[in-house]
Amino acid sequence: MAQDGEDIFWAAAGFFSGIFFFFKGFSYFHKKRLIDNIPTSTIRGLAMGLVELVGKVKKETPFRGPFTNQECVLYKYTVERLRQSDKHSEWAIIAKGDSFFCPIWVEDTTGKIMVSAIGAELIWDVNYEFSNSRGKPFPQQLLDYMENNGINYRGLFSSARLRFREWHIKPGQEVYCLGTAQKVDSQISDAESLNFKLIQRLEKLKEDPVFMSEADSNKDGKISNDEWDIAVRKVEQSLLENEMKSASNSKVQDVIISRGLAEKTFIISDKSQKELTSWMRAKILLYIFGGACLSLVTLGYLLFRFRVF
Repeated sequence: MAQDGEDIFWAAAGFFSGIFFFFKGFSYFHKKRLIDNIPTSTIRGLAMGLVELVGKVKKETPFRGPFTNQECVLYKYTVERLRQSDKHSEWAIIAKGDSFFCPIWVEDTTGKIMVSAIGAELIWDVNYEFSNSRGKPFPQQLLDYMENNGINYRGLFSSARLRFREWHIKPGQEVYCLGTAQKVDSQISDAESLNFKLIQRLEKLKEDPVFMSEADSNKDGKISNDEWDIAVRKVEQSLLENEMKSASNSKVQDVIISRGLAEKTFIISDKSQKELTSWMRAKILLYIFGGACLSLVTLGYLLFRFRVF
């Protein structure tokens, strides 16, 4: 038995981790009850408030996945570096990004509605994963990404251990959405309303070849993440200046699905409702019972170490 206090530290960490997972399990229980109890609505018949929709996603100008180069309407990605010490190792995120700033359209047989993914819990399967373990060489698209984004992968004697992951939803893919339907001007705060106008402006500008050419500052035919961030900041500044001068008179889509101000549950998933409830049921069992067992076992050990028994 370790007597230097390290075992007490890890037992205490296990105890508090168990409590965290226990309550996280109840948060999934709450979400599962919402999914089970809220009926699926059509877009034409939806009411304001928390709604459940199933439809196909579309976008006038799809993105390209940063690692796969596949057409998609929504994506996120992470780059992780393996950090090792004498006693443990872990993956640490060194770069990440997404396309949540730009809304998507969800369409069913009755109509279509705009969905802003900002603040959503995205329950997707990983579409692409690569790690340079066992000396595997980096694919060219990953070398280009690291070069364009200043990620150093060369070590003194060997390459750093990196992991690249990409999640995306393709045009025409069916998605499940549980979020709040709200009117832009009456239900969203000023900051959120301004953000909505920003993403609508960007949606239109993505179809403007002049704007896209100007955004491509190095003229390589591709819009890198850094180039797009600069373009977004310029558009945001212009929008802020216009808002300060006068209120906009343009008509915009007045209803959007997003994260609510009262009910924070907001889920976008590429799983069916049945698959999603099964996935959540497994998480509930794992977190509630696993968390409780972990806390009880580590608490018992701490009581034993402090000679409470």
